Amino acid sequence: MRRQSGAGTLAALALTCVFGATLLLSLAAGAVVYRRVADRVEESAAERVSLSYITAKLHGSDALRLVDAGPFGDGDALFLYQEYDGTTYETILYVYDGQLMEMLCEKGWELDPEFGEAVCPARALEIGLADGGLLRLTLTDTDGVVHTADVHIRSVG
Repeated sequence: MRRQSGAGTLAALALTCVFGATLLLSLAAGAVVYRRVADRVEESAAERVSLSYITAKLHGSDALRLVDAGPFGDGDALFLYQEYDGTTYETILYVYDGQLMEMLCEKGWELDPEFGEAVCPARALEIGLADGGLLRLTLTDTDGVVHTADVHIRSVG
């Protein structure tokens, strides 16, 4: 029986080390790519969620003809009304302190904007009328990017 030389063992060990180093570098590169993709998805989701959230709430209340727009705090707001056991409640959607906020209270209560629940980051919300009787929602995100949505509303006050 022949004994193997140390050179063959050393070559096998070196090849295994090269394979291991290549594997670790590939994993590290994959982690970096994954983090970039996850960050982009999170950013685009935050951009889409804010306006989608508002329009979905708007469509749900508009079917009942219980939508109004007006000032609240330092900016524009949407007021969505609902009646429960003879009492009318309002959901107010507005921007306060860098967040899109939502507040549910009894209609007519005078509450400060800080009492709402944060939905997602946003810088400003403007509500106006567009051509054709559409309600134009203009939301500025925290990066200063402006997003708009035109929504046909049957019940704006």
